[in-house]
Amino acid sequence: MATGQTDVRPARKILVGWDCSPGAAAALRAVAALAVDGTAAVVVLAVLSPAPHTEDSAEGAADFDERKRFAEKTFASAREGLPGALRERVSLRFAESGDAAGTVCEYARQHGFDLLAVGRHGTGGVLHPRLGHVAATAARKASLPVLLAP
Repeated sequence: MATGQTDVRPARKILVGWDCSPGAAAALRAVAALAVDGTAAVVVLAVLSPAPHTEDSAEGAADFDERKRFAEKTFASAREGLPGALRERVSLRFAESGDAAGTVCEYARQHGFDLLAVGRHGTGGVLHPRLGHVAATAARKASLPVLLAP
């Protein structure tokens, strides 16, 4: 057990991993409770897997664009439930990668975030007693505190 004083400061830059799941929405709500003082910047990062390579490149691009629109739609819906002052300070960003967990952790490190918030379970559902892949990887590998939301 650690002993001694710990310097605890409020997070000023918070990253929320966004996979359009109820867990991601719960992470955003949890961050809203932490950022109530009005000084934290909140960025929501959706990591989209690259468009599949098909003979018809337009088909792959359409699939990617549809996933991006869905992420924007679900984010907008979740954002509407936030307090007004925070709602204005939350932004959605996108990254393209096949490794969502690694990308979220690296994005947080590169951009100097103080806290990473992710849903405990992603689109796989809440009936599993273990952490989802992204949550487990973030908790294990992130170089910053990780908040896991139910």
